[in-house]
Amino acid sequence: AGSATAGSVTGSAIGAGSAARPGWGSLRPPSAKDIAPRRMRKGLDAPVPPFEHLVVLDFEWTADKQRRMEPCSEITQFPSVLVKLAGRATKVIDEFDTFVRPRFNPLLSRFARELTAITQADVDGAPSLEEVIPRYLAWLHSHGLAALDGAKIGHWAFCTWSDADVGTQLATETRTKGIPLPQCFQNWVDLKPCYRSHFRTEPRGGLQACVERLGLAWEGRAHNGLVDSQNTSKIVLHMAQGSYMHGAFVFKRPTRGLDAATGIPFGSAKRKRT
Repeated sequence: AGSATAGSVTGSAIGAGSAARPGWGSLRPPSAKDIAPRRMRKGLDAPVPPFEHLVVLDFEWTADKQRRMEPCSEITQFPSVLVKLAGRATKVIDEFDTFVRPRFNPLLSRFARELTAITQADVDGAPSLEEVIPRYLAWLHSHGLAALDGAKIGHWAFCTWSDADVGTQLATETRTKGIPLPQCFQNWVDLKPCYRSHFRTEPRGGLQACVERLGLAWEGRAHNGLVDSQNTSKIVLHMAQGSYMHGAFVFKRPTRGLDAATGIPFGSAKRKRT
């Protein structure tokens, strides 16, 4: 009798609930909160636009096998290749190049001269880094990429073959010499992880080997800054224009940046052991 009574009570309760919630049975019907339209987070959900330009650069700097450069190594060649990104129509549109006179260690080591083919006369007659940076910013400004004070204009990025050029060399040298680092250098694209991701192979063997691995011809003398920048640009063009095997790579985001307060690099620095 007890079980029958309990069963009838339970049945009545379910029946009452079903009558109150037609079509939902024992399920809870959606509340007003459930069916209310969700607020869109436009800043997070909006697609990231592709870069319009990449400024490919590869500095050369003082070095010696026998001793450390104190208080820091110094840039001796400051080149760049400007690439307009436009899918299959991606192309090189301009170049910048100048030697730079070092201050702390003005005499080039034999190692540096043989590695880069930069002569003592090249740097003796060159402007200092303090003079080069404004000239470089004027070049960027002529292409609508930066204000004369170094503020970035538009959606573009520097592109390097490793983080050392901007993240280590330029950041350290400007800090050591008390030269303000222009805002446009606050982030950049390290092409190596992009190469790894797009071609699914490790960027082993140095820049020249990585260029030639793609079936591209290396041109010029390796370790000349402009030559290295030009050949790095060949990889950029190959990736952006696309190929039957790998498709096209869309450059959208920097891979690395500098903390505005400390000048220390942050971002993706994953390196696989090779």
